[in-house]
Amino acid sequence: MSQSAGKLDYKKTLFLGFGFLASSLAWSIYNSLVPVLLEQRFMLSTVVIGTIMTIDNIFGIIFQPLVGAASDRTFTRYGRRMPWIIIGIPLSAIFFTLIPWAQSLGLMMAFIICFNLIMSMWRSPVIALMPDLTPRQLRSKANGVINLMGGIGSIIAFLIGGILASLDSTGRLTFGMGSIVMVLALIFLVIFIREPVADAWMRAQREQVGKRLSAQEFSKSLAEEEFADIKDKDGLDRKLTSGEKKSLILLLGAIFFWFCAYNAIETFFTLFATNVLNVSTGVATIMLTSFSLTFVAFALPAGLIAGKRGRKKTIVS
Repeated sequence: MSQSAGKLDYKKTLFLGFGFLASSLAWSIYNSLVPVLLEQRFMLSTVVIGTIMTIDNIFGIIFQPLVGAASDRTFTRYGRRMPWIIIGIPLSAIFFTLIPWAQSLGLMMAFIICFNLIMSMWRSPVIALMPDLTPRQLRSKANGVINLMGGIGSIIAFLIGGILASLDSTGRLTFGMGSIVMVLALIFLVIFIREPVADAWMRAQREQVGKRLSAQEFSKSLAEEEFADIKDKDGLDRKLTSGEKKSLILLLGAIFFWFCAYNAIETFFTLFATNVLNVSTGVATIMLTSFSLTFVAFALPAGLIAGKRGRKKTIVS
């Protein structure tokens, strides 16, 4: 692992957070502007808009677990997670840029579906990077840093995106800005983050001379040995007890209700603000910045407090 046992490498964790920054920025722009585009451009009802806005969650339920498991078994010179991220972010950025350019509902739906599908292919790998590279005892602090980066991504989306939406009501500037930031975040990830599996793969290639194993078989074998001690330390092969399973179910239930509330507000706030408060789309988007500022303000303190008092006590408090 990249961190020492007792001290978090904040610099490396910040660079790890660029992946989550890209994801948060994209979803913040998407959730705030797509409902407005669908209503103003195609006169759709809130029921239809809400249904369209659930596509990402449907794809997430189907594809994210599958891709997460597939990335666990991916062994390349770039690592396990990075290949999915390197391919996924640029493709997502392309379809993200195209969404506000669509003048027909069919074309916009095609861009929305492609964007959501590709986003679901790299969200699991980008989230898995932090626990892959951070010791268990440091993950609460690291998670605070990652959430901080996600909050910064949302601030960029709502503040800069809102200003651009005020200048261009079509949303093209805002979505274009989002795509550029996503690609820049990917560049930072590629330059500054290297997975241990990538080093194992390179050793496999150097040591393969004179062996009959294929590159894929040999590199996979060596990489699996590389991570055998990690699996032992983190207890990845240990079965959950009945109490732990119950806690997991309750935690997942809590997360479900949190996100039901948060996504409902984020998705429909701009429609509420434009239709009820009679403000422009740009101003409505900027108003959402308060959500992200609160998130950023408490991200690091929450991680530090959770590391000392425990995650459950911190959440309940």
